[in-house]
Amino acid sequence: MHVPEPPAVPAPRTHWVLWIAVPAAAALLMLGISYGGVRAYVLRRADANIRDVLLSHRGFHVYVQRVLLPAYDEAMAEGRLPRDFYLPQLMSSSYMVRVMHQFFNEARVKAGLPPVFYKMAADNPRDPLNRATPEEAALIQRFNEDRTLHALTWTLSLEGRPYLERAVPFLPNTEACLHCHGRRRDAPPGLQALYPGPGGFHEKLGQIRAVEIVRVPIAQEIETAALVSAAAAGGILGLLVLLMFNTRLRGLVRARTALLEAEIHERRRAEAEVRDLNRNLEQRVEERSAQLLAVNRELDAFAYSVSHDLRAPLRALDGFSQALEEDCAPSLDDTGRDYLRRIRKGCDRMGRLVEDLLQLSRLSRRELQRQPLDLSAMALEVAEELQAAAPARPVHVEIEPGLRAEGDPTLVRAILDNLMGNAFKFTATRPDPRVSVGRAWVEGRAAFFVRDNGVGFDMMHADKLFGAFQRFHDPEAFEGTGIGLATVQRAVQRHGGRVWAESAPGTGATFRFTL
Repeated sequence: MHVPEPPAVPAPRTHWVLWIAVPAAAALLMLGISYGGVRAYVLRRADANIRDVLLSHRGFHVYVQRVLLPAYDEAMAEGRLPRDFYLPQLMSSSYMVRVMHQFFNEARVKAGLPPVFYKMAADNPRDPLNRATPEEAALIQRFNEDRTLHALTWTLSLEGRPYLERAVPFLPNTEACLHCHGRRRDAPPGLQALYPGPGGFHEKLGQIRAVEIVRVPIAQEIETAALVSAAAAGGILGLLVLLMFNTRLRGLVRARTALLEAEIHERRRAEAEVRDLNRNLEQRVEERSAQLLAVNRELDAFAYSVSHDLRAPLRALDGFSQALEEDCAPSLDDTGRDYLRRIRKGCDRMGRLVEDLLQLSRLSRRELQRQPLDLSAMALEVAEELQAAAPARPVHVEIEPGLRAEGDPTLVRAILDNLMGNAFKFTATRPDPRVSVGRAWVEGRAAFFVRDNGVGFDMMHADKLFGAFQRFHDPEAFEGTGIGLATVQRAVQRHGGRVWAESAPGTGATFRFTL
């Protein structure tokens, strides 16, 4: 039953202002809150990563001061090292950290990450590379004045790109530090020779003489924060819009519920009718299939019976005509003897036709017995038999080695007999007859072929090629019954494969089949 749709009630016009203003304001508020929170989280994570890098540096500095330098002093005191021996690669923790950080940046660049800036800035460095800028010198002074201050972190912009920078004080001078950074005359001779200037000497006990600075780019992190914030704001905006339209949608849903229920009822009734029709159709298809199967069996049995029963009268006709030719030929004129020859020739052709029909019937009736087959060896046997039947006309035959398949040996032999027999037959007019048997891949599946350079045929008649009693050439020029290709198609179909041909008049033919 058709249920009329209730008229829609228009919303008051004053509501559209709220529908736009409320979601927009909520989205902007959510955008600001989420961006601030995500940005703070991203900066905390970046700062934690920088802190980890600097802590690893500090651990390395402590290792050098507590392990390597005492070992160096001990070796020097025991005379195991010359007095002028000093290598910054082994004794200077700041030098080793710079080299280590250089390798660290090379690994980051190879991994597709931006390099991380690192500097140890000092007021009185031995290496000019570590000379502190005025800003860095102010940091050193601040850390010396406030020993409770352990780190400073801030953001800055360089060339329009945002960075996060963290500075930590270097280890305060200890007695061990002054062994190399105190008075010049007390330092190892090798160290004095390496650094002849005043840099790095005359430090004071407990003084923070340097800061370590790490700077990392955070443009990608800030972009991520913006994207996450925009996505969150968009989601909130969409949710608000959905909620505000929900009321109106509910009204529309209620208005259409009755109509939908009526449509559902009608659809269920139609589906029940379709199910009934499908059941009847399936039953009729099964009945028709059984009828077709029975008809096919009857046709095969009929063809077999007709072919079998024709042989006896045909043998009698051929035998009496042969006896008549042998006994009465002298008493017959040329016309009579010509008639006898035509009768004998017709009997011979009829006999071959009956044999071909019987073979076609047997192929349809026999049970399929699949087993591994050597198609190369089978094709070679067929070629030898065909060549022996016509030794005066040599044919060049090429058979690809290693052709293997799985199928019924009798049916596959019938396929090769007919295809190669046709190839031999239709190359009879060629001065250099050639036949080849091989394999090619068609749509990812192995397809075997028999190719010749014979007379070929017009592809306009390809749809009739595999029908029984179909002939495209003069029977006087090329003998045959027209059953061979029908036999090939029946044998291939029994294997679940397909057979097709490619040709043109005067260029030969290629027959392909799959099993």
